[in-house]
Amino acid sequence: MAIRETLAPMFQMIWGTAQRNAEAMPEGEMEFRPDGLETRSFREIALHMANSNVLFGENIGKTTWERVLAYAPDQVRAKRDVLDAMRQSGERFLANLRRLTEDEERRTVTTPWGAQMPQGAVVAGQVPHLFYHNGQLTIYLRMRGIKPLFLAP
Repeated sequence: MAIRETLAPMFQMIWGTAQRNAEAMPEGEMEFRPDGLETRSFREIALHMANSNVLFGENIGKTTWERVLAYAPDQVRAKRDVLDAMRQSGERFLANLRRLTEDEERRTVTTPWGAQMPQGAVVAGQVPHLFYHNGQLTIYLRMRGIKPLFLAP
């Protein structure tokens, strides 16, 4: 069984949850970040997640992966635009995932961070990456008194 067949449902599960957690944050709290930490705001984390979907999807089939910034944090500011970026990037990731053949899974690629790995392993790494950042979103929501979702159908 190809990685894309097992990865798609896992991706949809965490990505749906992350989008719903982003929806839960009030517009006026999108810039929230914990005091005293050098970290991204809630909005910036959500956009990073969206941009990573594009990076992990659009590079499928390339030998040398390139950084992709589809949703610039200094330009995507309103909550509705962040939610649109999340929706669109998820659709883009899934559309590109369909191009990941078993031969492409095995082919070694060079990532933007310099690692050389089988492409399937790199693409599959997007799911735990999203779990990590959804964890950040949930912590920020709890800090604002909002009950987050862990996994949503």
